[in-house]
Amino acid sequence: MSVAPLTLATPSRRAEPGPPTAWSDPDAVDFSAPPETQGSRGPEVPEVPRDLAAATTRELRILCNQLYRVLDTDFPPFGVQEDYEDVVELLAHREARAAERTESENLREKFRDNPVNSRFELFHDGTMVGYVKYDMRAGRIRLLETVVGPAYRQSGLEPVLVRQALLSAHRRRLAPIPYCQHVQAFLTEHPQFQALIPVG
Repeated sequence: MSVAPLTLATPSRRAEPGPPTAWSDPDAVDFSAPPETQGSRGPEVPEVPRDLAAATTRELRILCNQLYRVLDTDFPPFGVQEDYEDVVELLAHREARAAERTESENLREKFRDNPVNSRFELFHDGTMVGYVKYDMRAGRIRLLETVVGPAYRQSGLEPVLVRQALLSAHRRRLAPIPYCQHVQAFLTEHPQFQALIPVG
């Protein structure tokens, strides 16, 4: 007579329900959202004004830096790239206009010292409009005569010429002596330049 081998019966354990996972309900998973990890929160998205042209250049530069920091994250929000490009384009346009204005101003008026003829000369749009005649002796420069062309006497260029002559003498450490009546009138109207004139 044969006896079947005995086996130790082990009590069966029922699987305990664990906490629900995101995969337990596929419909609840948002596959369009980027995965979030602890500490992955990036810089705050700045508010972009609807009219960028109304913002100052300083405000645009600050906004440009803020948008760049947001773009430098792993998952920049939708639309930040377009806002950043709009701000950069407007800044470049303003810088180009500022450069054009500076170049235009430099071309319109040019002051120079002509030591051969002993005079300071002022040019406007490439044409000499006036000069200040001088002579130099012992560290002093005597401003003898101011001449402005008849077509430019009402254009306000004479004060520009006299001012540049005084400043040029000051930069060269020369004491200007105003013999010319036009220079004397300028000093009366602009007393802040009288400090450049030596006493006695």
